Amino acid sequence: MTSKERIRNALQCKACDRVPAHFNATSYVMEELKRTLGLADNEAVFQHFEIDTRTIGAKYIGPALAKRDIGNNSSESENMFGSWVRSLWNGKEHNSTVFNHVLDKVETAEDVEKMARWPKKEWFDFSKIPEQLDKYEDKAIMFGHWGPFQTATDLRPEEMLYMDMAANPEVASKIFDKMHEFQMWYYREIFEAGEGRIDILRTHDDYGTQKSMLFSTAMWKEYFENHTRELTALAHEYDAFFWQHSCGAIRPIIPELIAAGIDALEPIQPVAGMEPEGLAADFNGKVCFVGGIDTQHLLPFGSPEEVKKEVQKYISTLGGKGGGYILYPSQAWESCVPIHNIEALYSVR
Repeated sequence: MTSKERIRNALQCKACDRVPAHFNATSYVMEELKRTLGLADNEAVFQHFEIDTRTIGAKYIGPALAKRDIGNNSSESENMFGSWVRSLWNGKEHNSTVFNHVLDKVETAEDVEKMARWPKKEWFDFSKIPEQLDKYEDKAIMFGHWGPFQTATDLRPEEMLYMDMAANPEVASKIFDKMHEFQMWYYREIFEAGEGRIDILRTHDDYGTQKSMLFSTAMWKEYFENHTRELTALAHEYDAFFWQHSCGAIRPIIPELIAAGIDALEPIQPVAGMEPEGLAADFNGKVCFVGGIDTQHLLPFGSPEEVKKEVQKYISTLGGKGGGYILYPSQAWESCVPIHNIEALYSVR
């Protein structure tokens, strides 16, 4: 089985020759892996761990984005929507947060239209997509980032956006609709450039905290259900799969996500309601699960033997070679996880 076949089978909850694997890490972790394992480049890291996915994207070539140095290897920069992001160096890697939101003064839906810098097609170079695909003919190709919800919190302060959702729905809807309008044409352009060779559209929307949803299921349905349905339909139109990223305790909306057409759910953060046994009992065969191996406690502080045991539990509970599970931690790899535990996780297949 090729990686492409393996991932596509898993996403359809069909049998695989081995458990497929996904990988994502900070630049610090990638450099440490190359140094420690004696590997030449990032592709060598992927091959070392037998990773089945590869990620592609379109290059931003739009208006120049302002940036300023603030010392201590840290900086502040403008994003393409017009918000400002502070990137602080912690000694190993950068942690980024938006500190100046482009829509923080918005009062009406008309303000939303005028005040943000909504992207245009000419801001992106889609011409290099086929060239990227040529490098990974036997791999499962994924792309995507912006989803119905999370990027909007980079445009308007999060607490204000929640207030809008409750008390000023015209503003909230306008922000989400404008983001959706952008992502739909952007993703379609990439699918068109991919000429049928792309396997996965993956969007990022953290709908939960570690204890509960950020808002009610009814509110999710009001603002995000239709946008999610349109995104999944777009992926399926191009014979691709829709891979939903959402951290947190999102158990209440999993049935809604499945009904909206998602094919995979990641990263299965081990918090209340996201226990693998319960997910398996209710949803095995209905959606492919990705991840779940704890990056907060187990992977930073556990032994390789404990990591392997947990991986075996997730594989056997959520599908394994029978399909419906893709191996991955509960977050991207960061500097707190020792290299030997990364190796331990991917050694169990």
